[in-house]
Amino acid sequence: MVEKEEVTSWKAQADPATGQIRLTGEIDFTNSPAVRDWLRSFIINCNRDITLDLADLEYIDSSGLAVLIAARKLMKAKNLSIRVSAASSQVQKLFSLTQIGELFGV
Repeated sequence: MVEKEEVTSWKAQADPATGQIRLTGEIDFTNSPAVRDWLRSFIINCNRDITLDLADLEYIDSSGLAVLIAARKLMKAKNLSIRVSAASSQVQKLFSLTQIGELFGV
C-alpha cells in the first residue's frame, strides 16, 4: 500500500497490485500540481486499469478535474482505463454539471 499525505488538504492511498486509488480531502488550484505529479508517477509505474474511489473527496475544482482528465489521457496512451467506482455528492454534482462523468464511468 502506497500512501501520500500532504500538508495541503488532500490524501492519496493506492494499491499498485490492484490499481485502486482513494483520494480524500480537497483538490483545488493550490494543490492540483502536487496531485497531478503524484497521480502521474503512479500511472507510469502501474500496468493495469485504475479505479478511483472519490467517496471521501470533499471538494474538487476545475483544476482538479483537469488532473483527472490528464490522468485519463495517460491511461489511454497505455491502452488502459481509469474509472470512478465511488464519488461524493459534490464530485457527482460537478461531473454532472461538466458532463465529464461518462468519461470515468459515472
